[in-house]
Amino acid sequence: MLDVSTASVNKLLGIAIRSEIDANKTYSDLAERVSNPLLKEKFQWLAYEENKHKEILEKLYETLFQGDEPQIPDTTDEALLPSIHIGPSSSFADILHQAMESEKSAENFYANLSKRFEDPQKKILTYFSKVEHSHYMMLQSEYALAQDFEDYAEKDIDKIVT
Repeated sequence: MLDVSTASVNKLLGIAIRSEIDANKTYSDLAERVSNPLLKEKFQWLAYEENKHKEILEKLYETLFQGDEPQIPDTTDEALLPSIHIGPSSSFADILHQAMESEKSAENFYANLSKRFEDPQKKILTYFSKVEHSHYMMLQSEYALAQDFEDYAEKDIDKIVT
């Protein structure tokens, strides 16, 4: 695992961009898979947020390394920013748990990365850390519902509780 305090900033930003691309795709795919309309909207919103993060990170990279394109790896550093892996036997609760862990890792990553900058970049990365925490909290509440109602992802709320 890379050390956020010593690894090159351009490499870390490339990994962060990859992670946001992957998160956007995962949340978009989850929005397509679930039938519960409220859950679908939440996943669409998460996908939108992750895409905005990617765009802001690309602008940050451009500001720091004028003229250079970010070196975006094909995969992220799983120990640093774990992805969500959905298999045929993955339960919805398991997927949500992975998403929570992914968001918590992103929160920590951005908090640690922000320590290497001064404002305004520090504020942007601190903001990202706090937003990733809010994603974690939202997913945590969905996780609790998924554990209590096994068909939570497949039905509208009025069909789950009746």
